[in-house]
Amino acid sequence: MPIPEHPRLRRVESFPVSQPGGEVAFAMRDPEGFSNPILLPYPAAVLASFMDGMRSLVDIQAAFRRQFSQDVERSDVEQLVSELDERWFLDTERFRRRWKMEIERYLNSPSRPAAHAGAAYAADPQALREQLATLFSDETGPGLPVQSSSSGPAKSLCGVLSPHIDLHRGGPAFAYAYKRLIEDSDADVFVVFGTAHNPMRSLFSVTRKHFDTPLGTVETDRPFIARLAANLAATPDGKELNLFADELAHRQEHSIEFQAVFLQYLLGDRRPYTIVPVLTGSFHEFIAQKALPASSPQVAAFVSAMRKTAAERGPRICYISGGDLAHIGQRFGDRAFLDAARLKEQAESDQQLLATLSRADADAFFHYVAGQEDCHRICGLSPTYTMLQVAHPKRGELLKYDQAVELDGTSCVSFASLAFYNE
Repeated sequence: MPIPEHPRLRRVESFPVSQPGGEVAFAMRDPEGFSNPILLPYPAAVLASFMDGMRSLVDIQAAFRRQFSQDVERSDVEQLVSELDERWFLDTERFRRRWKMEIERYLNSPSRPAAHAGAAYAADPQALREQLATLFSDETGPGLPVQSSSSGPAKSLCGVLSPHIDLHRGGPAFAYAYKRLIEDSDADVFVVFGTAHNPMRSLFSVTRKHFDTPLGTVETDRPFIARLAANLAATPDGKELNLFADELAHRQEHSIEFQAVFLQYLLGDRRPYTIVPVLTGSFHEFIAQKALPASSPQVAAFVSAMRKTAAERGPRICYISGGDLAHIGQRFGDRAFLDAARLKEQAESDQQLLATLSRADADAFFHYVAGQEDCHRICGLSPTYTMLQVAHPKRGELLKYDQAVELDGTSCVSFASLAFYNE
């Protein structure tokens, strides 16, 4: 295929990765899921950063020469462009044809494919069951849950905070949340609030699509969603929110998918249930404005509509927030490597944050993050705040806290599981 004369790199994520011998390479990842991750040597990553669609191949050579005071052969630039194009990292007509075809297929499908099966968790059903069982039963897990009966009065657990980090690193923390959910909730509707890791036009996005998993399809509660949309549209401020404008945000998002996998594993063969998948956008505008999200007319309208819809549906509803805590280290933009002292400092800060959740105090939770100007990048802020506003629990209980630290010290993600009760 011909080499584009003015190559344009697609919107991808790039972060440093230490290599044996102390060399630094850069991992390149596609958040839209069209490309598999690749690892580029530092000079190649710099060349790729110059591919903005404006620079020609000659301009890219010149930019490299200015930065490193050395030449790069045109053939080397062409080889890199060819490789990036072949792996779908360049914005070309070839890529746009594929994008159109796959997006149309997704939009026309009644269900959302299991986007992260085979990567974040096992794709084979039996292997996945064994993987999930181990998270509960090994020495770091909480033990397998004792199944709750669906008969009798609704129990007092109204929600959980569960991680959304991949299962390989955060699995036991998921298990602690879901053991408590199964044992202390008789819910047959689970409203799942997930972090939207890609930008959205609206603060909230709901999909009507069912969720495919290797263990079977998790059905989305379409009547509940229809009623939620109607209740929202019945208010002046709610009319400004389009719950369905950001459907594509759900296509690759893992924060709800992982919760669907656990629910299907634990409940799929035991009792009927449905989910209501809600992605929540960034609350950074409220941090910048020094204003509580609940003071926003749109947030207030959504919370009110969700509460009203839940009341109309009945008592057996449970809320799940798929949210992690801090993201620190060079991978996330910090300068320094992470040492034991820095990790301890982060754990202490996280414990103060978790104390606000143990009090089920949504506003204190937001104020703590905002008071630090979200310097630790708490990506579970919006779903957890929204869940607390909707469920309005009386207390929370910390079940598990952990940190996933890269061996090279370039990154750490912290996460926790909590249970929330209405009495």
